[in-house]
Amino acid sequence: MAYPFSSDQTMVRNRWYIAAFSDEITREPMERTILGKPVVFYRTEAGAAVAMYGICPHRYFPLAQGKLEGDAIVCGYHGFKFDFDGKCIEVPSQGTGTGFCQPSYQIEERGTLCWIWMGDPDVCDPALIPPYEDFGLDQPGWYDSSYNYCHIEGRTQLLIDNLLDLTHLPYVHHHIPGAEGMKDPKLREEERSGFFNLIREMPLRWNPFHELIYGKDAKFEGEAWVENASAVYGPELIRTGLGTIQSIDGDTNVPPELGTIHILHGITPETENSVHYFGFSTRDFRQGDKGLDEFQLNSDVKIRGQDKVAIEAVEARLDNAAEFQQELLVKSDTGAVKVRKMIQAMLDAEAGQNA
Repeated sequence: MAYPFSSDQTMVRNRWYIAAFSDEITREPMERTILGKPVVFYRTEAGAAVAMYGICPHRYFPLAQGKLEGDAIVCGYHGFKFDFDGKCIEVPSQGTGTGFCQPSYQIEERGTLCWIWMGDPDVCDPALIPPYEDFGLDQPGWYDSSYNYCHIEGRTQLLIDNLLDLTHLPYVHHHIPGAEGMKDPKLREEERSGFFNLIREMPLRWNPFHELIYGKDAKFEGEAWVENASAVYGPELIRTGLGTIQSIDGDTNVPPELGTIHILHGITPETENSVHYFGFSTRDFRQGDKGLDEFQLNSDVKIRGQDKVAIEAVEARLDNAAEFQQELLVKSDTGAVKVRKMIQAMLDAEAGQNA
């Protein structure tokens, strides 16, 4: 069994995962391993994104080290040429093509994100991509920024657990003013529209961090009541944020300057023990403010880097530790445990389909 699941397989395959930010895929071939398979990405001359198994079947040379000719990719070792749908259309040493077809994968480009499906093609449905309208991406009245990428040498569930148990904030991210409020928040759960929402309720007072985010003119006196949510759309995407202010000293007429920031966490398994971590933010205030964009990006990169250090420290010792000692679960793990069960059900369903 692979912690924390009751199976050796920990990667759910029948999901849409973020393969890349849209601007990463160009006319220069790029390789990225996803779900244990190297995938080569490039664009056709018309600009369509292509995703193909990234190893040439002739001598197993990486196709990303080849070149493009029109819409086809040419292996840099012996010149085997594959069309964008994977068909081998030329073998220079024979002067012919072959009937061989390289595996290719469906890719959906939506705005700033390219999503890939590497699971069962019979159940592939673009409607299963997480709903952009729920987190303000490419929506009227919203603005997106702070795109960043992080590679973590740790299994995906460690990152998911990290995003669901925010009691680590005052310890791992102790530089954030107000992080102490995450030590013991009131928790409640929601399940709606195919995703799980863990909501933390807590009091909050204005602090220097808020001034950087909302600006001096938004300053409030007294005690605010905040709802901070972690919305889990699946093992591929989690939405967190700074929290939504519900009231100030009991007054629910909250100034519009105290808007909403969603922080998005794209979680794409590289292997059983490593993950691609894509981050960006959306907000409904201070739109186009480049100073805030820069602050958010720098803050996000620092926070994700701190999480990377913690997760990699756990991963390095996890297998031996789990054999020696049963995991101690506490109240703050409620959401993480529930999501683990949801993911285990997905893994079991896929195992049943493949039996």
